[in-house]
Amino acid sequence: MASQGTSAGGVHEKMIGIVKNMTADWDTGFDGEIGSGTRLIGDLGFESIDVVHLVVAIETTFGRSDLPFEDLLMRDGRYVDELTIGDAVTFLEKHL
Repeated sequence: MASQGTSAGGVHEKMIGIVKNMTADWDTGFDGEIGSGTRLIGDLGFESIDVVHLVVAIETTFGRSDLPFEDLLMRDGRYVDELTIGDAVTFLEKHL
């Protein structure tokens, strides 16, 4: 049985919290509600260094430094062009 922090809803809420915390003082121009379909690069203006900060925040939040982030960030040997909150949640639910 998953704990509150790693249940489907718990992972989703924690992921949204991480992203909201990271972007709180950014001028993203994004007027919508941050949710599963929110694109980190296209909607929120993440750059590569922000993705690195996101990985560190995920590791810290979930207390795990052994997650295979290459599964999230790379496809066919290349870095992905876009990630959504939902992509990260699906990855975390699979690996936590």
